Amino acid sequence: MSLLPRLFGSRKSAPVQHARVNQVAAAVPASARPVRVQVYREVYVTYESGYRRKGIVMDFTDTGLRIRFPTNERLPAIVYVNARSVGMEGDANVVWHKNTEAGLRLRP
Repeated sequence: MSLLPRLFGSRKSAPVQHARVNQVAAAVPASARPVRVQVYREVYVTYESGYRRKGIVMDFTDTGLRIRFPTNERLPAIVYVNARSVGMEGDANVVWHKNTEAGLRLRP
């Protein structure tokens, strides 16, 4: 007696429905996040006090950007962003801050 039928059984699986396979393969995942453009461009962030920091834009969307700084300083809640190289300039809210990177959302 063979070992495989005893372990896994001898029942054959049902045939695959081709319509279901095509539907799964053609489905577009619903993404809650907009597509991010990855860049490596210079940015200046200015605090309300006038202090100015230089950083690098790592990626951005229409509504915000991710910046990497050379040091681990904390950012205030609202900053002014000057990233003309990627076409963004204006006031921004600091959404998150981790180590030397920060996520900013441009204010309307």
